[in-house]
Amino acid sequence: MKKLPILLAGLTMLGSAHATVYQFDFTAKIQEMVEFSPLTFTGGAVASSTLSGSLVSVGDNITGHFSYDTETGLFSSAGGSAMYAAPAAQNSLDASIGGNSIGLSDTTYSSTNVQVANNATMLGGADGFGIANVSANAFASQMMALSFFDKSGQIFNASAMPGELDFSGFNQSSFYYTYSSTATHAMMGANGALTSITVTEVPVPVPEPETYAMLLAGLMALGWKARRR
Repeated sequence: MKKLPILLAGLTMLGSAHATVYQFDFTAKIQEMVEFSPLTFTGGAVASSTLSGSLVSVGDNITGHFSYDTETGLFSSAGGSAMYAAPAAQNSLDASIGGNSIGLSDTTYSSTNVQVANNATMLGGADGFGIANVSANAFASQMMALSFFDKSGQIFNASAMPGELDFSGFNQSSFYYTYSSTATHAMMGANGALTSITVTEVPVPVPEPETYAMLLAGLMALGWKARRR
């Protein structure tokens, strides 16, 4: 009977060390667009743009998906706002127009970061949650971002990475998209408002590798004690 507590301890460790990844689908509508050329210092508001290689227009409907990993490490923190980023974290953000992805292909760099603001100074005491993907390839760089704000500052009690969020508590939301050509540095920017957001299935937490190692060590210890008897 002395074997049982050891085995139960191993199983407890197996269930306790894990990351939780929350996933969401969203839709948004582009409300404003601009184009600008730093070479000619010309640009301004536009109704549409083909700079990215496909047509993007005011009024286009965006469909997308994002996820955030609660175990993402803290990257920076100041004034009630914290940035979370880590290469191995399961944070993602992608979007499409008319079924065509607006994400870059063959990327040489891609990073998705999460920002949590609790009574942030830079937001006038508001709370906020944001997720952004910055990527680049040989031809361009771009950013996609979603931002949510609560002017009352009641959503968060701390700037720690949150658990599952109820986005109905935020009173303002935005979608941003920028694209910049590597060759000409010409830039296109679009922004709009979210029209819907839904929670998709939260996957079953996957134990971390070190947890498997601890459990294996526990089982080996059981076997060794049994052989001695």
